[in-house]
Amino acid sequence: MCCCGKPTINGEQGYRWNNPGGPTSIYPVNPPELEAGDTILFDEPGRCGGLDSHSYHYRLIREQSGGFRLLVRHGGGDERIRISNGGAVTDALAMLDPNGRYWVMGAIYHAQSDAARQAREDEAYRWRTAAAQKRIKVRKQRGTDHVRVSIKPAQKPSSESIHPDPI
Repeated sequence: MCCCGKPTINGEQGYRWNNPGGPTSIYPVNPPELEAGDTILFDEPGRCGGLDSHSYHYRLIREQSGGFRLLVRHGGGDERIRISNGGAVTDALAMLDPNGRYWVMGAIYHAQSDAARQAREDEAYRWRTAAAQKRIKVRKQRGTDHVRVSIKPAQKPSSESIHPDPI
């Protein structure tokens, strides 16, 4: 829990964690790593201000190939997220102050992260259900070590089993 007296940005004095009356310190700046050819467009270290986000550091970069990526460092490591229509996103972010830019980049990251988590959960549920219904099909490809695994479609109940004809 962040107990900074006022919003602070990583690298500046004023960070106070879980001790409202205690001494302040400096939360270190810890940016995500760049790859060869990356050009930094925006670099926003972690901060607080209504929300404790000191552990997230965002960078919007242009790759050597011309694509745009949002780089994120957090407690779980580094992530590189592709940004489509990067030119328009860059123009929009340039109109914001650094604080607004940080929170928008955080919203982009968390939207992508939540969507990826939901997709994993949905796929895991699909496979668990298929396993419980014994619909997983495994075939070894002849002459190789490869195995093809698929899910057979669920059988729809026949109308007879739902509404048996009266006798």
